[in-house]
Amino acid sequence: MIQIMGNIIAPPRNAWGACSKRWLYFLGVNGLTLDGTGVINGHGQSWWGSLNGTEGCTGLPTALLFERCDGLQISRLTHINGPASHIFVVHSRDVTISGVHINSPKGISHNTDGIDISNTVRVNIRNSIIGSGDDCIAIKGGSRFINISHVTCGPGHGISVGSLGENGEEEFAEHVNVRNCTFNGGDSAARIKTWPGGKGYAKAIIYENIIVNQTNYPVYIDQHYMRTPEKKEALEVTDVTFRNIHGTCTNEHAVVLDCAKIGCDNIKLQQINITSIDLDKPASAICHNVHGTATDVISPRVTCLHH
Repeated sequence: MIQIMGNIIAPPRNAWGACSKRWLYFLGVNGLTLDGTGVINGHGQSWWGSLNGTEGCTGLPTALLFERCDGLQISRLTHINGPASHIFVVHSRDVTISGVHINSPKGISHNTDGIDISNTVRVNIRNSIIGSGDDCIAIKGGSRFINISHVTCGPGHGISVGSLGENGEEEFAEHVNVRNCTFNGGDSAARIKTWPGGKGYAKAIIYENIIVNQTNYPVYIDQHYMRTPEKKEALEVTDVTFRNIHGTCTNEHAVVLDCAKIGCDNIKLQQINITSIDLDKPASAICHNVHGTATDVISPRVTCLHH
């Protein structure tokens, strides 16, 4: 067990090693518990807005990286101002993250995902508060059996599956359950994002019992991520349920189901009631190439799905 009771502050940007991709790094430590009431401060202000790490290098450093750490448990920590991702878990199994508080300021802290999960199986994230300049939680390729509950997110880009399939990669994510979460402000809430030209699939995904408060795009399947034009290849998005989602949106497009030409199949909307805060622009839905059903949907009207 590692207990953090005080403050850990990252060195300034010019003190990082050449092309450094990580600050605090745990590799191959099974059964690790990281706990405490302390604060991890990534000192990311000098990195925000940059596309590169250091001169001549690509990418930005992760503040706290866990690789091949089966049985990992992270609890109670506060983590602020990451240079990019705050917590990244990769190639691990049986991970629990609970009671954490992650915070980077809205608008200026670009690319600061709260928690990233990649190539990891059986993850539980619960009872946490996450505000960031990018995804609150991003479930990336190779992730299965991910359970997220009682997370309050905002600001940020929501709890996202993806992005998947960048540069034509073959990737998958499946058996993802997001339940009893609240989204305050921010760009998105329940979100799936894939790149045109990618291969693989995203399936067996449930967003359930979700509250959205003045969120821009509360329900969003985006298969043209970063507005990338349609390509011949596309990931398959199937068996996705959005159930019991209520609240308000700031953009009239409360539901966006923007699928590739191959179509998204078995998409279910159930018990949805999202209204726009702008009385002149009532909540609406956008649908492209989507197949599924809509049941007990009060607002917005989703005419593209079977009722």
